[in-house]
Amino acid sequence: MKRYLALLAGMSLLAPAAALAAANPAGVWEGTLKTPGGDLGFVFNIHRDGDKWVAEADVPLQGVSGLPVGPVKVEGAAIGFSMPGGGDPRFDGKLSDDGKTISGAFVAGGQSIPLELKWKSEPKAVEKAPANSGDVKVLEGVWEGVLDANGNLLHLRFNFTKNSDGSIAGTLDSLDQGANGLPITSIARAGDTVKLDLKVISGSYEGTLNKDASAMSGTFQQGPGPGLPLTVQRKQAEKKN
Repeated sequence: MKRYLALLAGMSLLAPAAALAAANPAGVWEGTLKTPGGDLGFVFNIHRDGDKWVAEADVPLQGVSGLPVGPVKVEGAAIGFSMPGGGDPRFDGKLSDDGKTISGAFVAGGQSIPLELKWKSEPKAVEKAPANSGDVKVLEGVWEGVLDANGNLLHLRFNFTKNSDGSIAGTLDSLDQGANGLPITSIARAGDTVKLDLKVISGSYEGTLNKDASAMSGTFQQGPGPGLPLTVQRKQAEKKN
């Protein structure tokens, strides 16, 4: 009898650790953030990428789809990740025992707003960005310009970096909006014409390189509306002492 009771005691000690290890936040999660400016819906796709957790966010009201967020931190039932934007926004929550709810808070700019996410489905497959098309190595570097959106001046920055395989990857920063690191889905060049696809914001840019590849003039488009003229200049690299 004593041995049996000892076995039960050992099992009770191990149970919390087993439950901790079993926490699995993989899935598509939906929630609505109640803000002073109105309700804002979020959809998060949380899944594994090799040995790490990753996630993408959709914000339908803002036309944002597949925005990478992270890093995603999972410690037992505790789940947290940062998001691009002003005020260093992040979400911290706790997975329920039944694995169907993540209750937590969205924090940005010192403000904390409750946010509850509900599990909707298994994780969605994530499309890999297509390879570069044409010779786009000339784009490597930082390009900046100002977009006049009906009198609202937005300072934009394209960042192009070289991958280990020689291909070029790109991101977009909207400096005035605090939205940094928005991924450029595809980069193509035909002659002097450069085309960029920004699926995450339903946007695109098509521009023409000048003779010395120091500037591009073209059109930035987001959603179904008309495109807006945008000229970007290559920013000179700062000299190192």
